[in-house]
Amino acid sequence: MYHVKIQPTSDTVPTRGRRHRGFDRARRLSLTWTRWRIRDIGRDRSRRRADPLGSLVPLTGSAGAFGESMQRAIDLAVEHVNRSGGVDGRPLELYSADTETNPKRARSKLVAMIDDHDIVGFVGPYSSGVGTTLAPVAAAHQVMEVSHGNTSPVLSGMGYRAVDGQRLKYYGRTAPNDAQQGLVMARALTDHVEADSAAFLYVNNPYGEGLAEKARQAFDGEVTSMVAYSRETDDYRGTLDTVFANDPEAVGFVAYPENGRTIIEQWHEGDYGGTWVMADGINDTALLDDLSGVLDGHYLSSPIPQRTASHDTFVSAMGGADDVQLYSSHGYDALFLLALAMQRAGEASGAAIARHIRPVSHLGTTVGVDEFATAKALLSDGTNVDYEGASSDVDLTDRLEPVVRYSILQIRDAEPTTVEQVPVSWFDGKL
Repeated sequence: MYHVKIQPTSDTVPTRGRRHRGFDRARRLSLTWTRWRIRDIGRDRSRRRADPLGSLVPLTGSAGAFGESMQRAIDLAVEHVNRSGGVDGRPLELYSADTETNPKRARSKLVAMIDDHDIVGFVGPYSSGVGTTLAPVAAAHQVMEVSHGNTSPVLSGMGYRAVDGQRLKYYGRTAPNDAQQGLVMARALTDHVEADSAAFLYVNNPYGEGLAEKARQAFDGEVTSMVAYSRETDDYRGTLDTVFANDPEAVGFVAYPENGRTIIEQWHEGDYGGTWVMADGINDTALLDDLSGVLDGHYLSSPIPQRTASHDTFVSAMGGADDVQLYSSHGYDALFLLALAMQRAGEASGAAIARHIRPVSHLGTTVGVDEFATAKALLSDGTNVDYEGASSDVDLTDRLEPVVRYSILQIRDAEPTTVEQVPVSWFDGKL
């Protein structure tokens, strides 16, 4: 048996179990670690001592506000699986990278993970703009991708590849399809703002374009304009002039925190008027605190985590609700589903995960957060499991995506306050 010394790049950091909390995430990603690892011989996965998975989250860039919490949640899932003896007795080994919220940079880091570490699956990315770039790469290499934050409708049809005469989908997600959120934003505009006219302002990428278009289609009033904004500037006054040229009563806003903050500040300074209905991508605690006097009375749409025992266990393990950011629970669920699929398949490969990830998400004995040992025992006895996640039931459809509850929130004293819950049943026949 050969031992090869692996020196990961500064972009890719291996870990088993709980990470050292003494280093902040950005610093750890800049370090180069050297460690011994038993290497596959001829890439024979049956001889591995650990199963390599990846994570790609935004620690920097326009969505960087969410990345730290997301990565901690993914690390937590690795810890829970490994504490239960790993998958078929092998620990998970996680390689993590910062997408920088940049499709080209994220693609190069994913290819490096595949080439250098032979990962069989990964969690991420968060941004749909990055997701549409990575999905073809994952399918081409037969690596299973489970995004915790991609919501663009276009991704429902991505990630397919024929394997041994079977059409497998190498792309799944624990985040909901924005076909749902578009309906919810339109409902907020109509029922809560009571707007007869609206403009839509969105980040110029698949996430922004896809969600804004779904909301436009669902809105019953007059659409005065559809305006895409660039992330490559910090002056949005001309963009805002275009949005408000026809005096819309409301604006449906699809953005990330970094640019979204600047746009809202310049909207306030310019006294443009109107009511904002914002998508979940801007639901950042620091932003809402800083702009509380500006955004009070305006609206947000957001998926609702189910307040189940699984959700409570997750929040407690993360250190409390204040340490749980947007879509971090979805990151935990994505990693846990990858591990469950490998356990059910008895094999650590992308194709095996693609075949088995949906069965472990529904129709079986319920298991939840930090119950990997229970799931292993059930699966070894031939009993299927139904994973009830930290974010939702995570019952994946045939397109490997969940349908979830949503909330319409109004910002009051910097706090998003629920004004309506939209149940899963309301979406029947609308998607």
